[in-house]
Amino acid sequence: MIRSYFRIAWRNLIKSKGYSLINIGGLAAGMAVAMLIGLWIWDELSFEKYNKNYDRIAQVMQNQNFNGSIGTWQTMPFPMGDALRNDYGSYFKHVVMSSWNWSSLLITGEKKIVKEGIFMEPGAPGLMGLTMLRGTYGGLKDPGSVMLSESLAKELFGEADPVGKTITFDKKNTEIVTGV
Repeated sequence: MIRSYFRIAWRNLIKSKGYSLINIGGLAAGMAVAMLIGLWIWDELSFEKYNKNYDRIAQVMQNQNFNGSIGTWQTMPFPMGDALRNDYGSYFKHVVMSSWNWSSLLITGEKKIVKEGIFMEPGAPGLMGLTMLRGTYGGLKDPGSVMLSESLAKELFGEADPVGKTITFDKKNTEIVTGV
């Protein structure tokens, strides 16, 4: 019975090749677009869920009017952090201001590496729920300190303990590693 269905379908495909090509091509294109839309939705819904507090982290953005056109920016004036802490501190466990993500030349001993990074306030490790491998959460309270990811610490210092060692940023500022 099923063989006869396939035989009839094959005969119809051969008999009307043009319509068959259009139908099969349209079906394939539709399925491909549906799969791409599904992948895009999955990507948007799974964005940055690596953080255990992902559902309780918010980013404050500002709208500015430029000659009648409204633009939305991620940048905030630095006093915004203090205003949020003072006026709305009961609503937030952590308020952390950060810099732009930019590339810096990191120098330690003879090693020179260019990496991207962000400078953040001392509450960042608690906000992000980072697991400290070495050092403490309070390491960023000193303005001359820096915390490194595990991969960057291995790249710069190998298997040696980086806590207490220094890194020079862009041949200008020397920072002490206080955590990994």
